[in-house]
Amino acid sequence: MKSTALPIIAFAGLLAFAMSIPAARAQDSPPGQEMHESGVAAVEVFKDAGQSLKYAYRATRDEALDAALTTKVKTALLEDRTTRKFTIHVTSDQGTVTLTGSVESPAAAARAQSVASAVDRVEAVNNQLTWRTSAR
Repeated sequence: MKSTALPIIAFAGLLAFAMSIPAARAQDSPPGQEMHESGVAAVEVFKDAGQSLKYAYRATRDEALDAALTTKVKTALLEDRTTRKFTIHVTSDQGTVTLTGSVESPAAAARAQSVASAVDRVEAVNNQLTWRTSAR
């Protein structure tokens, strides 16, 4: 039985080789070239889609981190005895916190900036708080 297995294996190998020759030449034909170009274009589309997903993920992650930081700063301002009585609006953008609104004095604005600066992950505070000046 072993003597018939070797010719069968050899014939199968020869048949597989013979079948691969027309496939290799098919790429040289115009339809084969179009299929190859379509494949290359499809790969580029998938690469672009992958990049788009990566950017969308990063943007979503950044938005979530900014929202969390804004919440932390607002909480800190509401917990502080000096700043809790004012309506201070807070926005965050990648570690930079912006404070807007009205307070009673420059000292209160400085206190709000100090409280915001002490929150973890705050890299900078853009203090745009205003206060009334006395007409006296």
